[in-house]
Amino acid sequence: MAYARFRAALLLIALPCAAPAWANMGKPWQEGPLVAEPQGFEAVRIVHEDLRIDLGGLSADSVSARVQVDYRLDNTGKAVRLQPVFATGASGTQRFEARLDGRVIAVRPLKQAALPKSWQPPATTPALSGEQPLFYEVSEPASLALDFVLPPGRHDFRVSYDAEAMLSKSHGPTLLYQFAYVLAPARSWAGFGGLDVQLTVPEGWRVATAPALAIDPQDNDPYRDEYRGRYAALPADAIAITTQAAPGAGYHMLRWATLLCLGLTVLGGWLWCGLAGDAIARRARRTAAAGRWRRVWPYALAAGLAWGLAVTHAGLAAVYAPDGLLPDGQGYRFGYGQSLAAIAVVALAALLSLTGLVAVGMLARRRLRQADADVA
Repeated sequence: MAYARFRAALLLIALPCAAPAWANMGKPWQEGPLVAEPQGFEAVRIVHEDLRIDLGGLSADSVSARVQVDYRLDNTGKAVRLQPVFATGASGTQRFEARLDGRVIAVRPLKQAALPKSWQPPATTPALSGEQPLFYEVSEPASLALDFVLPPGRHDFRVSYDAEAMLSKSHGPTLLYQFAYVLAPARSWAGFGGLDVQLTVPEGWRVATAPALAIDPQDNDPYRDEYRGRYAALPADAIAITTQAAPGAGYHMLRWATLLCLGLTVLGGWLWCGLAGDAIARRARRTAAAGRWRRVWPYALAAGLAWGLAVTHAGLAAVYAPDGLLPDGQGYRFGYGQSLAAIAVVALAALLSLTGLVAVGMLARRRLRQADADVA
């Protein structure tokens, strides 16, 4: 009977572990598409290029980045037919727009048998904390083609499209995003006069880029941070970006506070067992000698279970509570780490419940024997 009660009590301790476990048996990353400068500007000179990459909407539900590129084209000869090909990652033509001097240019999908050598993406993106660079992987590239005639003179050419960032779920309590824009095709153009880069991320996010971009001191947007770079020539074969939402001071404070609480609950349980044993012995001495021993163990069981429940709740708070302070849409746990931690907490609580039962019971019986010896 006592064993059945103890088993039921352990099940009660385990109930809080019904909290959902964030686990995934798939790979801990999602590839991004290939995003690159166009092929096909060999006949014209690019006076200047403005590249804008907006990562402000990244979350677990959306890894979409907005890319806008403004080219100042210079055709010093006769009208020329251009057929540039873009690698954008855009799923269909509805997410891609091209304009020449404000006029919309038709776009069509293009299947290429082989990927041009100049479109090779970088193998890595920079780490955020002085670690080794992070590997970068792209999915099968999607190409879009344009066909238009460029009159003599200078013209404004703009393309804008959505492209997905690479998503990684194994670099901390928040999601990590990687994005690369391949610049190498510009080396084949007739000329290149300079590049301005503007990168936008949510306010307060950690950012690492190669080549390095500097935060814009004139940025007044309270919800976003802007980083800029200006280059007279191509700075590299690609612009590689790594960004991640910072967990925040509240997350780290709560994490350490809950771990401290768990430690104090485990260590303080021994003091609790001593106090409970003394209290049970005093209560048992007020009963008849024949029944006092039977009253010890039910109270000892209750004291042990109380210790186990306290450890369970403190431990599960340490496992799950800090994640509640992570930025919205950015918290993620890959694998079974939290589930295993929760199971370990319950196992520890069960062990301490049994230990508390034995310790309190033995201490109470010892106090009763000492009391009986004093009376004799």
